[in-house]
Amino acid sequence: MIALYIFLFLVLLFTLLCFVKLEFKASYTDAFFLKLKVLFLTFTLLPMQKKQSKKQEKQKKKIPKKKKETKNKKPKKPSYLKKLNDRRGVEGLISAVVELSKLVTSTLKGLFEKVVIERFDINVTIVGDDAADTALKYGRICGAFYSAVSVICGTAKCDGYNVMVTPDFDDEAKASVKADVCFYIRVAYVLKYAIKVLYKLFIIRYKR
Repeated sequence: MIALYIFLFLVLLFTLLCFVKLEFKASYTDAFFLKLKVLFLTFTLLPMQKKQSKKQEKQKKKIPKKKKETKNKKPKKPSYLKKLNDRRGVEGLISAVVELSKLVTSTLKGLFEKVVIERFDINVTIVGDDAADTALKYGRICGAFYSAVSVICGTAKCDGYNVMVTPDFDDEAKASVKADVCFYIRVAYVLKYAIKVLYKLFIIRYKR
């Protein structure tokens, strides 16, 4: 009977998770802001807050010792969130959207097909050193940006999006960008995708 109760509890828990949403709200003006809401809990993912532990503070006070250089030591690749946290300006937003579209068409395609985009508003003003430079930047950015947005919104469930890239040829103008995006995905889809990825990794490792 205990095993039956545990099984029924797990089935009920998974059923409830099917209705739970992971709601993301992202915005961008001078920097990226990203918040995650799960039920009544809200977490700020961006900007990242640098927290130093007590051990790290004590180590800083001590005189640093010279360490031997280790061979074949590869630097750790920064996460996508870390990259977003460091991005600034128009070029930063454009490159972030382009990189996301590449993830959508490769590793995250199966997961992103379950994402529901409720709002996708981005306004970008392009300004160069002069009129010719502005025109070149506008053409280059439009080609990459609009195609990346169409991939993202075409893969996810999105009723419509409002994206505008405009050049400003005024000498005193400044480049600007405003983004407001809201989307969600249900927890059940994330768990299902994670199980699939872990299973594939297990099979690959088992074959080796």
